[in-house]
Amino acid sequence: MSGLRWEYQDRRALAALVFVDALGARVQAPVEVSAPGLRLLRKRPGELVVMGATGLEAHDVFEAPPGAPSVGAVAVPLDIRPAARGLGARRFLLRLPRDPAISDPLPADSLFRPVEIPLLPAPGATPTGLVAAVSVTLRHGLDGRRIEGALIRCAPDGGRPIARALTDAAGEAMLLIPGVPVSVPGPAATVLPDLGATLSAIVDPALVRFHREEELDVARDTARRRRDGFLDPDDIEARLAGAATPATPLRIAAGRLRKASLSWTP
Repeated sequence: MSGLRWEYQDRRALAALVFVDALGARVQAPVEVSAPGLRLLRKRPGELVVMGATGLEAHDVFEAPPGAPSVGAVAVPLDIRPAARGLGARRFLLRLPRDPAISDPLPADSLFRPVEIPLLPAPGATPTGLVAAVSVTLRHGLDGRRIEGALIRCAPDGGRPIARALTDAAGEAMLLIPGVPVSVPGPAATVLPDLGATLSAIVDPALVRFHREEELDVARDTARRRRDGFLDPDDIEARLAGAATPATPLRIAAGRLRKASLSWTP
C-alpha cells in the first residue's frame, strides 16, 4: 500500500492585481485576463495574483531577488475583459518586478501593495444613486461615421477628478462622475441644481475604427468576439492629451443622466 507524500514549495508572488470600477469600488464579477508569459492565480472575484512570469523566474523566491532586471523594467500588457455588462474591456501595462523593499510608507510600486487596475464603464453601465452620468456619441465630423476606440473625458468644474470611458463599436460611451453635489453656488447668491463640466475626445487615427450606420451590427458582433488587442486608455491619454477635441461645455447633475454628441475631424 502506497503512502501519501507531500511536497512544500514556498514561492513569492510577483504582484497582486485588484480591479476597481469608475466609482472606486472593488469589481466582484469575474474578469478574464489574457497575458502570455504570466502565470495567474485567481484569488477571489476581481482579484488575481501573478505567481510567475517568463524571464522573471528568479524573482519569485523568498530569498533576496536578483538586481536585474530592475524594478519596473519589464512591461507586460494585460488584455482585460470583464464579464459584467457595465464594464468595458481594456489593456493595462503591468510593470514588473515590483519593489521588494519593506519601508513605511510603502512606495506605489511596492510588491506588498496590490496593483489597482481601473475598469472604465461600458455604454451598458447603469448609473445608481447620486452618480452623475453622461451618455456620449462620437462621430466623424465629415461623413458621420461612428468612431470606435476613442477616449472620452468629462472634466467637472472645481477641479474634481476627470471621468473617462472608451467608445464602443457604435461610437458610444458612458461616463460616470461621482461626488457631484446636489446643488452648487451660483451667481448673485443663487443656488444651481447642476454643475458645469466640459467634454472632449482623444482620437488616435491609427487605433480607432470607423463604422457607417449599416455596419454597426457587424461591428458590435466583432467587438463581442474580441479577446485581446484591446486599447489602453492610459497610453492614449499620455500620448495624445494635447490633441483632444475642443472642450464642449455641458451641465451635469447628481443622480441625472445627460446625453451629448461630439464630432472629430482629422
